[in-house]
Amino acid sequence: MGELTCQLSPLVFAELYYLLLANGDLGGELGERLGEIGCDLEWLEARAQDYDAKWCFDAPSLETETADDLALPVEHSVLATWLLAGLRNTGFSDELSSNLVDAVQRRMDTDAPQLDVRPQSLSPIIRGWTLGMVAGTLDPALPMVLAWYPADPHIRAAYKGLVEQVLHLQDIPEPWPELAGTALYVRTGGLAEALRPAPEPSLGGRKRGLQYSIDLLMVEAKPQAPPHVWDRLRGNWMNWVSRRNILTHVKSSEDSTTTFEDHAAQVRTWYEIYPTVLGITQFTCQEVSLELQEAVPPSLRTNDPWEYLQYDVKTKWD
Repeated sequence: MGELTCQLSPLVFAELYYLLLANGDLGGELGERLGEIGCDLEWLEARAQDYDAKWCFDAPSLETETADDLALPVEHSVLATWLLAGLRNTGFSDELSSNLVDAVQRRMDTDAPQLDVRPQSLSPIIRGWTLGMVAGTLDPALPMVLAWYPADPHIRAAYKGLVEQVLHLQDIPEPWPELAGTALYVRTGGLAEALRPAPEPSLGGRKRGLQYSIDLLMVEAKPQAPPHVWDRLRGNWMNWVSRRNILTHVKSSEDSTTTFEDHAAQVRTWYEIYPTVLGITQFTCQEVSLELQEAVPPSLRTNDPWEYLQYDVKTKWD
């Protein structure tokens, strides 16, 4: 499987920026964010119109099998996710994500009715104020290919491996082999510990483990995930470490009420694995927006970042 990148249609960026510009509550924060790269709201509106024009030019000739070939390079997604990261303290991004998906679908139905399925490049998602692309056909929101990844190269590689595993499972009839689900548990626990490592114990103190990392990530998730999502995450992660330990240590639960076989039977479908994949995706996305909140990616460190990006949108089809 080749490496997946978050290459999205120009329609995604047009509709995303239209939505941001139309939200009066975000105007101040959005303007300040754009000012960090020497731009303003008028600049963003002009860029949205450029993206829209590019989409209108391409849409009549799009075909389901080749639509992704006209997706824009990942740098466009990087710019968008950097802008979104500057808004991470304004509330939840889930409503914006839902509105974006709906807007893209409406335009796709109107401008490119020949597309009988939604291509990956027209499958955006925003989680934790981080932009991504939904890959595969297993779920409408997962797995999520990110436009930008945490700075730690080990976390980046591990998260990409998790996405690849989920995509592999979509082609396997359920129930999956138990070990396939167990592998996702192992990778997820490793990512959680890497995102928020437990501190070294003080002299004579008790070593903190994976639950410490999960608890910290859940605290950070509360202002980033709407209540119904946070409640679902809490229900999954409350006893997650004990479930993981039964699988990885091949033993019964501490109270001996459930066996390894019992828990192995509970990691063999997407319904059972979904909350865990959703949780680690949320944790990773909120880490991306946190890191980007105070940093500017190298590709945007110019007086006008559009000079770096515009060839793919405007000059190419003039």
